[in-house]
Amino acid sequence: MKKNNAVDSKLKASIDALEHALTFTKKIEEDGFYYSGITKCYETCLEYAWKFFKKRATDEGLEIYSPKDAIRCAGQLKLIDDVQKWLDFLEDRNLAVHDYLGVSRDDYLKTMRNFLTEVKKLID
Repeated sequence: MKKNNAVDSKLKASIDALEHALTFTKKIEEDGFYYSGITKCYETCLEYAWKFFKKRATDEGLEIYSPKDAIRCAGQLKLIDDVQKWLDFLEDRNLAVHDYLGVSRDDYLKTMRNFLTEVKKLID
C-alpha cells in the first residue's frame, strides 16, 4: 500500500481476518456458525477493497459512484490485473447475500479463497 490511511489499515486488518477465518473451513460441517463468520469476513474485506480502490481513484481525480466503478478504475490504474475477476467476486457476494439464485457453499468458499489470493496482492 502506498499511502497509510484508515482505509489501508482497515483493508489490511480485514485481509488478516479473512485469512484466519478460512483456516476454519473444516469446522463448517460441525457448526454452520463457522460458515457465517467466514462469509462475513469475506464481505467486509471486499467492502474495504473497493473503498481502497475508490480512494486511489479519487486521489487521481476520478469519480466513483459504485463498487463496480471502483473496480473498473482499479483496473485502469493498474491496481488489479483482472477486472472481470473482481467483478465476479462482487457478483458472487451479491448472489450469496441476497440469495437470488443461491451460491453453493463449496463454490462460495472457492470464491473466497481466490479472492484472498488476489486481495493480498494489494498489500504486497
